Order: sequence, then structure tokens, then C-alpha cells
Amino acid sequence: MNKKALAIACLATFTYVSALALVIPFLPFQVLHFGGSYAYAGGIFSAFSAASFLSAPLWGRACDNWGVRSSLLLSGFLTFCSYLLLYFADSLTILYASRILAGFSAGWLIGCQTLIARSTDSEHRTRGLGLLGASFGCGFASGHAFSAWLIGGALTPSRVPVLVACVVSILACLIASLLITPQGNRDNDDERRAYNRWGDLLSVFSNRSLAVLALIYFFVSLLFHGFEGVFALWVEEFFAFGPRDVASLLAYSSIVVIFVQGGIVGLLAKRWGEERVVMLGLVFLLLGFACLALATSIVVLLLSLTLIAIGISLNNPSLQSLVSKGTSRQGDGFGLLQSFSSLSRMLAPFAFALFAATWGGRVLFIFFALAYLVIFMLIRIFTFFPRRV
Repeated sequence: MNKKALAIACLATFTYVSALALVIPFLPFQVLHFGGSYAYAGGIFSAFSAASFLSAPLWGRACDNWGVRSSLLLSGFLTFCSYLLLYFADSLTILYASRILAGFSAGWLIGCQTLIARSTDSEHRTRGLGLLGASFGCGFASGHAFSAWLIGGALTPSRVPVLVACVVSILACLIASLLITPQGNRDNDDERRAYNRWGDLLSVFSNRSLAVLALIYFFVSLLFHGFEGVFALWVEEFFAFGPRDVASLLAYSSIVVIFVQGGIVGLLAKRWGEERVVMLGLVFLLLGFACLALATSIVVLLLSLTLIAIGISLNNPSLQSLVSKGTSRQGDGFGLLQSFSSLSRMLAPFAFALFAATWGGRVLFIFFALAYLVIFMLIRIFTFFPRRV
């Protein structure tokens, strides 16, 4: 395992995610401030994800063809531009445009995942991706906590976190520029020429097992991102929480993610295998949403968030590791996997916000728990995990 490459990928991910986490807590409130409805508040996340869905495979191919460093630099510059546009947004249209640009430029995660995959062997792949996930969690925790501090007790959205996000995104570009060598972590020329055409992009999932894994990843992400899209407004309705409280709860969840992905998921995968860890993650997600549907106190709410954070922390790096072990084209694999995740983020917030508005948040969380149970049972019966390459 290349520890230097691992450290670079984790540091870059931490920086990019910190910038993202600074602006997430108040985005739904910003939509309402500009006269948008609850559906538009959920749609602001869908707009980001729609752009990411279209661009993710292209970023994966860019990592394979141009190298990780070049991809991270371009992604970082465009991300900075998106925050700058968000800072000057004075209408719902500009607000949406800034998030679309942010989604289109979100190739930094694919670049860091590709760097990890090329710097670890099969035995340490899940550990490496888990540490990357922990860095993701650290970025969210620090970003949400800093955002809560910057917002203070204000009930209206503030532009200060967006300004800080602009500065942090510039720092992320500098990390990619100064720490990753121009030639580092790029496929050799013969291998790149073998699949240099954009038209064969989907062939990476021609393997049935990889396609099944991608489908599992999509449905798990669909439900989880639906929860993310409605959570802020749900706790405002049932617990009278504002932007600062939401940021604090998200920071707490991120701390749990750090703890699990920083070490536990790697140890479990090494001892039990990624397949069993995926199943264990689904159990935690099922229990977490069942508890959330019954939450009437802050104690039960925190317990629910803990279970959900553990579940997604076990699930994501294990599925990502299985996909990377099933193909030698890590850039394409992570790009398409991220595209599936973005598709779920595009569809889930708007659709489940409408569900919650019609039937209520508690009914929605019961539905999530039952859906994870169905996924668990279907995997037990039908799935075939890929042969490792």
C-alpha cells in the first residue's frame, strides 16, 4: 500500500468535503428565503445530482486518460467557480445554477477513489477506501461544525459559509497541484489505448456481477439520499430545529462515520469479507430508519442517526471495494458507480420530499426500513459477487 498516495487522497477529500459541508445545512432554508416551496428545497439537491450523474462517467474516463492530478485540478477550479456563483446568488434561478455547476464539477471524489485503488492491493483496498470515507466524514464533521459556528443563532441564511467554502476549494486545488506528480497514478499507454474510446464506457459493467453490485449501490444510495433531502425540514417540523441544530446533528453523524470507516470497516472486511460487511450495513440501516420513524425525543433521534451512520459507513466502502476488485479499469468503474449514486441523489430528494409532504416523515422512514429489508432478502437469494481481478 502506497501510504503517500493514500495520505494525499485523504487530505484532498477532506478539503473538498469541508467546503461542501459548509454550505449544505442552509441550502434548503436559502431556497425558502427566495420564495421556493418544500419541493424546491428537495430539488436543490436533485439539481446537483443530475449534473453529477451526467458528468461522473466523464470524470472517471478523464482520470484514466489524463491522470488524477489533471482531473483534480480541473474539478477543483470548476468547484471554486460554483461557490463563487452561489455567493452572489440573488434569486432561485442563480441558486440552482450554482448547484448544477457544482454537480458537474464534482469529479474530485472519483479522482481520489481512483488514486486509492491504484495505490492499494486487494487485501488493503477496503481499508484504503474506508480511510477515504473517514476523511469524507472528517470533512463533513468539521465543515458542518464550522458552518454551525458561522451561522450562530441566525434564523436566516448567511453568505459567510459560502465565502469560506470558496477559500477552502482553492486550498484543495493547491493540494492537487503541489502534492500529486503530473505523471503519477496514470494507466500505462498500452492499457489506456485499449479503451480510449468514450463509446465503450458502459462495457466496464458488462460483467453480470458488477452490474448487480452497481444496482445494489444505486438502491441503497437512493434511500439514503432521500433521507438526506428531507431530514433538515423534518427535524424543523417535529423538533423545531433550525440551521444551526441541523448542522450540529450532521456533524455528529459525521463523527460516527469517521470512527467506523477510519478502522472498523477495514478490520471487518479483512476478517469476514466485503460481502458480509455489506449485509451487516443493511441491517444497521434497517434498524436506524425503524428507530427514526418512532423518534419522539432527542435521545432516540441520536440513536437513529448513529445506526444509520454505521450502516452507510459499512456499506459504501465495501461495495466500492468489490467493484474495484472486479475490474482493472478503476477510473471507469468508480466513475460509473458515482454516476449511479448521483442518479439516486437526483431522483430521491424531490420524490421523497413529495412523499413526506403527502404522507408524513414517519411513514417515509417506515418505508425506508422495509425497503432495506427487501434489499437484504434479495441479496441473500439472488446476488453473485464478482471474481476478483
